[in-house]
This record gives sequence, C-alpha cells and structure tokens, in this order.
Amino acid sequence: MQDIVEQIPSERDERIYAQWESGKTLRVLARQFETSMVEIERAIDRCLPVFNSATQMRAYKREIQKLEDLGSKWHAKAMRDESPDDAHVYARLNERYCAMQGWSSVNVRLDPYQAQIKQGPTQHEKIRDAIMRIARPERYANNGNGPLLTPPLAPSPDDQNRSNSEPFSTRDGLERDTDAT
Repeated sequence: MQDIVEQIPSERDERIYAQWESGKTLRVLARQFETSMVEIERAIDRCLPVFNSATQMRAYKREIQKLEDLGSKWHAKAMRDESPDDAHVYARLNERYCAMQGWSSVNVRLDPYQAQIKQGPTQHEKIRDAIMRIARPERYANNGNGPLLTPPLAPSPDDQNRSNSEPFSTRDGLERDTDAT
C-alpha cells in the first residue's frame, strides 16, 4: 500500500488558490492559467490541508472557538445596549453553538419533578439503618416518634365522620342498608 505524500504547493498553485478564493470559477481559472480544469483542481487541493480526522477536529475546534468569541461579544453588547436585535443575534449564535455540541431539546430533557424531589437514602444507608434498628432498638422505637398511642375505646364526641346512630354497613346486613340514603 502506498503512503500518501503531501505535495508542497508552488507559487503558481498559491496564485491559483488566491484567485479561486476571490470567487473565480474553475473554468475561468483554467483559461487564465492556460491549463485544464483538472490541473486547477489539483493546484487548489495542494493548497488546502489534508482531509483526515485530525484536520477535521482542528477545524471543528476553531469553529467552536469562533462561535464562543462571537457569542460573548454579542451577549455583552445585548446586555449593555438592551437591544432586542443584538439579543436575537446572540440567541442565534447560541443555537448554532448548541447544535455543533450536539445539545438539542431532543437529547437534553429535564423532568422538573425529578429535579426537585429529594434523593432517597442510598443502599448503604438502608443497610446501616437496618443493622442499627437491630443493634440499638431503643433508638428506633416507633421510628423515633415517641411512645405508641393506645387505640381509642369509644368514639370521641368531636368525630365528624359518623355519628353513634349510624350503623356500619356489612356484607351480611344488606337489609339494614336498604333504607339508608
């Protein structure tokens, strides 16, 4: 397998590249330099960097840095002048930056409820609490809420849910429930 040897551009190649960068088409350059369009393309290719993952990564990083620099300038200008147009330019730059980073509403989701609830105890804390309840039961009697309450023997006079005259409905006493409203 033959290794790719990078050719160094000549002065003629650099002149062709400069003319091409200024906006002239390949056909016009071929006429101007009296050569074929294929040779013009090769001259331009010799002036451009090699297309591989390393050069792509460098170009990507440069573009990200340019967007960050422009974004900080437009953000400062929008805050200083309180101009909606400047704020709009900053918002568009920020959108482009986020798109290049791979951030979008599709892959960045935040559930507000999940963000606000407190994290539960870890597995380690649960195991430790179980061991401590066995080792020190006096500390964990009634989950630390004090002594147990005795159940009421009679309904209290301030019970608002039912009165003493209302019978309880039971499965075997359906005939009692026929006159209830």
